[in-house]
Amino acid sequence: MMGRMNPRRAVLMAVLAAGGCSAGYDADASCGSFSEPAALRDAGVNQLQASNAGGRCTFRATGRDAAALQRQQRMLEAISLIACGKPAHAQPTQGTPGFELQMPSRCPLSAPTSQVVQDATRWRLDRPSMPSYPAAARAENLQGKASMSVLLNDKGHAEAVIVAGSSGHPLLDEAAVKAALGWRWKREGGTSGTPRMSLVPATATFASD
Repeated sequence: MMGRMNPRRAVLMAVLAAGGCSAGYDADASCGSFSEPAALRDAGVNQLQASNAGGRCTFRATGRDAAALQRQQRMLEAISLIACGKPAHAQPTQGTPGFELQMPSRCPLSAPTSQVVQDATRWRLDRPSMPSYPAAARAENLQGKASMSVLLNDKGHAEAVIVAGSSGHPLLDEAAVKAALGWRWKREGGTSGTPRMSLVPATATFASD
């Protein structure tokens, strides 16, 4: 026969049952492996930093390329929805072009291992569509190759895309990103152990006929 439960223990168990405590969550290391977010930075963003603010991971991005900042924000928002299950909160920075984005409270980003796996060797691009060559770029005979980093979910769908290496022309970069968002990848060797998020490289080349 069980004895009476200690009141403090009863309160603790109630908090855990209500979701008030996340297993393995470390408020002092709220950004986890994202503390050094260099792999997530768009080439058009001058600076991307991550820091702990009140137990929540907060990203700060600055730069003068509005399109690059939008791509950067979408990448971080996609990570929030997958990793945290909730949307992030973003607002413009004061005094300089950019934004601050705060992840939801108690988001399990504090895990010591990266939640965005860079395992391109196990993903195969499946029937990619050719990027549309912007008419304005063709008229000016703009050419170049855009290198991208694509965030995939566990189904191989592109959730967000950033420019890792610019083609040298914003029109071509945007066309490449738009195309990549519609691409699909297939997992080699089955889906066992498929990560929730993968970061894979992709390129798009624009050349005149």
